[in-house]
Amino acid sequence: MLGDLSNPELRILTDHLDMIKYSGEEVPVKRLSVADLLPATHYYMTYDGSTTVPACHETVTWLILNKPIYITKQQLYSLRGLMQGSKKNQGMAPLGNNFRPPQPLHNRLVRTNIDFNLRKDDEKYCPSMHKDVYYKANDWKPH
Repeated sequence: MLGDLSNPELRILTDHLDMIKYSGEEVPVKRLSVADLLPATHYYMTYDGSTTVPACHETVTWLILNKPIYITKQQLYSLRGLMQGSKKNQGMAPLGNNFRPPQPLHNRLVRTNIDFNLRKDDEKYCPSMHKDVYYKANDWKPH
């Protein structure tokens, strides 16, 4: 999600993008916490779906966290400057807009670990989710 400030761990990666542009180029990253790339939440939804590239195999369990991480406009611009293919094939297209459009739900079950029975004064209350969306809770509990 676009914001004025970005996730600090994501900034470690995007600050190096001016040193790489094409497939196969690399730059060392001295310190990176993958856990800190994620937002501070224990709440999520999952659904079974497909890969986003042909042959679009139905072999993926997608995970959607209920809080975003933020990226600045400059970071987004830097990411969109990355190119598909190697430097010798400079005619390759940019990585931007390489997404697959949303597909029909086809009765897929969306699962969540959000307990909608919690009261607003409970510390585990999750106000960003709404009961009337009809999520089905699963048995997963945060550790």
